Amino acid sequence: MPWGNIPRPWSRCGACVVLNRGCNSQCIFAPYFHCEDGIAHFVAIRDVFTVRNVVNILALLSVSDSFWASDTLLFEAQARLQDPIYGCVSHILALQQQDLLFAYYSLHPQPVPQLVQNPSWNYDLPIIPEDVPYPSFPEAALPPYPGEASSSQMPPPNDIDELGSVVFGNRHRY
Repeated sequence: MPWGNIPRPWSRCGACVVLNRGCNSQCIFAPYFHCEDGIAHFVAIRDVFTVRNVVNILALLSVSDSFWASDTLLFEAQARLQDPIYGCVSHILALQQQDLLFAYYSLHPQPVPQLVQNPSWNYDLPIIPEDVPYPSFPEAALPPYPGEASSSQMPPPNDIDELGSVVFGNRHRY
């Protein structure tokens, strides 16, 4: 559909909407930013590369190369907005690491553990036979339950005040 036949409200490409100017059939941005995401795409590219640099890049290329260039500029701009330091290099490094891992595991296959299927086993809870005795511990090794401390195990109340400054950092001013 030629640009002249498009209804007036939708006649501007995303770049011209952002730049607040009229759009015509000679617009350098129209082929690349005409879709519904054209405004968001152009804003991302403009924020990273500036309008002048985008115009210079797209004007120097042929039409078929300009489509690839606009996609590349969009990818780099989105990557720069996500990661201002590395940009698309972080994506490239992640892909290289995945490739290295794939190559390593292709050359060094890992054995797959085989589960022993026994229908009498219950995989949810461990089964403890009834004839197994309970473990025995000497009474002195077990700490007392709260509330069951005898008076011989608790220090007198005055000693707690004296130990409090050492153990808890509490200080009394006299």
